Amino acid sequence: MSDTPETPASIGELFRSLGLTLTVRPATGDDEEDAWACTLTRPDGQAYEIDSVAFFDVDPDTGEEWVVEPSPSRVLSVLAGGDVEDEDGGDAGADAEAAARSFLGDAAYELLGTLDASDA
Repeated sequence: MSDTPETPASIGELFRSLGLTLTVRPATGDDEEDAWACTLTRPDGQAYEIDSVAFFDVDPDTGEEWVVEPSPSRVLSVLAGGDVEDEDGGDAGADAEAAARSFLGDAAYELLGTLDASDA
């Protein structure tokens, strides 16, 4: 038996290995019908807030999409990058990446990026 922990092979495994918890609630606001507010919390109590996010699955054959609920893997994928807007609708990608990297730590953030890319 090895003394070194295995590297997580999925985003769900990464979530568990970091000891994170996820709190989900409906986002508030007139244009937030399908959106969720999500809070990730580390074991030390530090939290990462996502004010509003919506998740969709897409049928690869028809292109039809439908709303799905947040899961730990989906929420962590948001931290991996993508289109992030500030409150005024401007690009907040660089700030979001810095905050996610600070929350997860460099090694976990890099692994998240790799795992997210392999899921895409």
